[in-house]
Amino acid sequence: MDVKLLRQTRLLMSGAAGTELSGWDALESNAQIRRFLRAQEIFGSGEWQPYIYVIRTGIVKLSYLDETGEEWIKSFIGEGGFFACPAVIISGGTTDYFAVAVEDVELEQLRYPELQKLAEQNSEWAKAIRVLLETHILKKEQRERELLTMAPDVRYGSFLHHNPEISKRLQVRDVAKYLGITPEALSRIRTRMKHKASK
Repeated sequence: MDVKLLRQTRLLMSGAAGTELSGWDALESNAQIRRFLRAQEIFGSGEWQPYIYVIRTGIVKLSYLDETGEEWIKSFIGEGGFFACPAVIISGGTTDYFAVAVEDVELEQLRYPELQKLAEQNSEWAKAIRVLLETHILKKEQRERELLTMAPDVRYGSFLHHNPEISKRLQVRDVAKYLGITPEALSRIRTRMKHKASK
């Protein structure tokens, strides 16, 4: 067994559980390391993707496309983060958004059914999944609150605060799509912030 196969997943899950976890053989026997080039699609909408993806290197964006083909970015995931499609792993449906590499990325891909079996058999695995789910729910709630209640410049400030490293590696147009504003509006916000900081 290659003990390094799911090294990032081990850090993520053990950190959430608060202890070293056992039973990795079941996950690693069906796991893969996936590599994607910048702008390459990891999966599209309408696919069967019963996987959890944990990012070793790079950034992934998760996006919706509306009926006109316009992109709306729901989140960016960086090194050490994870993503999966709830519509697949919970509801048994197909993906309802796209996952695309912002940079060249390396991912650890593991099957959710194997992870679920471990959680059913071991309370420490169950705790790890619960902690990660709670963290995801809190982030999602924060994202919704910011979109509904905050002005664009405040949303941008919050994004910089919570994503200091990722924000430096993203293109302006992608950040604008995440904030729900135009690139021109974001440029004006950035200019005002620079002027304010220089005073």
